[in-house]
Amino acid sequence: MPIYECSEHQFIENLRKLLDTNFKIIVKRLGKLHDDAKHNISRLPESEFTKYDAILYKKGVRSNVYAAKPFYDELHKRFYHLDEQIHSNKYWRAVTLSIPYIRMEYSFDIWGETYCYSFDALFQPEIKIEKKKLKSQQYDQNSKSKSVLIHVLSFTPPSQETLQITLPPSVIIFDISQKLRP
Repeated sequence: MPIYECSEHQFIENLRKLLDTNFKIIVKRLGKLHDDAKHNISRLPESEFTKYDAILYKKGVRSNVYAAKPFYDELHKRFYHLDEQIHSNKYWRAVTLSIPYIRMEYSFDIWGETYCYSFDALFQPEIKIEKKKLKSQQYDQNSKSKSVLIHVLSFTPPSQETLQITLPPSVIIFDISQKLRP
């Protein structure tokens, strides 16, 4: 069964052509949560990287990324020290901090052929100062577990408007929910 990857414009145009023939079309919408190294910190555009300026810095475009301040990554449950290398541009498989994202896929089948359109929606970073209880190995070698005020990085999911594309009103959308653990 052939699968055709389409851009958003091609996908909607194919739907409109079918609607003109009075076919009833069901579009499957699937959202999958991913937390791999596909979208890494060093390759973000500068406009997106500024959201991380409070805790991260890099020396140039597509260069190594370092911790500007000690911080705790709440999603991955990891503590980063001052000037610790977060991402290496040369050794991209050694990513320690990945950006989670939702992979949205829209598809419909007709006459044994599948037309699909997919895109990624990144989670938004949220940086705040909180009191966290950290183990001695994470924060300070000389002390026991203690509570400290520290920068905390957490991620918020993208809005529902970001995850949707505008389809003609006569199209039925079938949501496929797939729950994956990060």
